[in-house]
Amino acid sequence: MTTTQAPGWRTYYQERLVSAPDAAARVRSGDHIYIPVGQAPHAVIRALLARRDELENVTVTCLPAADYGWLTPEFAGRINVNVLYANAFTRTALEQRLADYTPFMIYGQHKALDEGREGARPIDLTIIHVTPPNEHGYVCLGHAVWDAKTTVRRARMTVAVVNEHLPRTYGDSWLHVSEIDLFVEDHTPLPDTTSRTYPPPEPWDAAIAGYVGSLVRDGDTIQIGIGSTTGNLLRLGALDDKHDLGYFGELTVPGTIDLVKKGVITGRRMTTHPDRFIASTAGNSAEDRAFIHDNPFFEFYAVDYVLDPRVIARNDNFVAINNALAIDLTGQIAASTLGPRVYSGTGGQLSFALGAFLSRGGRYVCVLPSTARNGTVSRIVPQFEAGQVVTVPRELADTVVTEYGIAHLLNRSVRERAEALIAIAHPDFRTELRAAARRLFWP
Repeated sequence: MTTTQAPGWRTYYQERLVSAPDAAARVRSGDHIYIPVGQAPHAVIRALLARRDELENVTVTCLPAADYGWLTPEFAGRINVNVLYANAFTRTALEQRLADYTPFMIYGQHKALDEGREGARPIDLTIIHVTPPNEHGYVCLGHAVWDAKTTVRRARMTVAVVNEHLPRTYGDSWLHVSEIDLFVEDHTPLPDTTSRTYPPPEPWDAAIAGYVGSLVRDGDTIQIGIGSTTGNLLRLGALDDKHDLGYFGELTVPGTIDLVKKGVITGRRMTTHPDRFIASTAGNSAEDRAFIHDNPFFEFYAVDYVLDPRVIARNDNFVAINNALAIDLTGQIAASTLGPRVYSGTGGQLSFALGAFLSRGGRYVCVLPSTARNGTVSRIVPQFEAGQVVTVPRELADTVVTEYGIAHLLNRSVRERAEALIAIAHPDFRTELRAAARRLFWP
């Protein structure tokens, strides 16, 4: 890969400008393709899938951003998908074992891909999404940086899909064209995925939003993770009355950019990046992206940095707010699987829980509705069943919120934790939870 900045970058770009089928033709049987999280180079992916019958044992590691039709038996052994974080497009395929899954705590660290580590898996091709080059020959990764820049520098070959609809952003989000091997122009407008990713509020969400709002103080630096419950916190005004909040997180939920417009998020008291908004990706709509475009208040950095617990902890009064699927009475938090069935992924939750734990004045807030399956199942359980994967260990459990209140677990005994969690469980399940707690934790 060329890494020098040749003066004739326009010539370099034009000589390497190809069609999507031409780019896909570079893939060979046995190749490992990596598509960074948040990147959606649809044209090249679809061109690759058209070559299905020509290829064998190609592995694509990614978080699929669309239903490409590749999670079917017809692709098995030819183009195999390795999922980094499960979503609506992949859960069924994972359950049917038509896709593989790789657990990651910090995406950008990529210990399994690190060239300096024994047994490392090389990246033969990475496919990214970028803006058209500026007058100096630099392309921008837009509003979804994630680990694209670091991956480009590890990969044998990089294909960049160029899209004029990507916003230009500040921070560590730029690459010179000489770092990229092939370019494919595809100016399809970016979709608005808010409604798909974040459903409308449920009856319990308003109460949870109110409790979360009581836990955040003026001047705190916050992070809010992906999920249906966290996705409605800001829509329901949880932080509208706060002042001078900072933001340091991997992504944003609907309403986050609105808090910037309202003057709630200013970054004024932020420790690491005062007067800035820090993320790996941000913007859930075209309106959000337009506000972020060429706006120096927003700075984007790779997840190697944003999800490093040591970096997170440098922010005083850091408040991490994340979803859970279930929690047991000792404080073990499950956020990625339902039993052994993969539902989502660890994402940044463990990183932010650690960072908040180490931050001076930091807090880790876990939110979840008290029940699931139309109220027939309690999300607060006596013990996890065999096969359940724990996302955050009980040693880091801090503050838990349901629609019935707030449970403070940090520095509490197992018995005290059980009592606090039962108090915020759904009333229909409290009697059996108390009986189980007595059996498990009392003589």
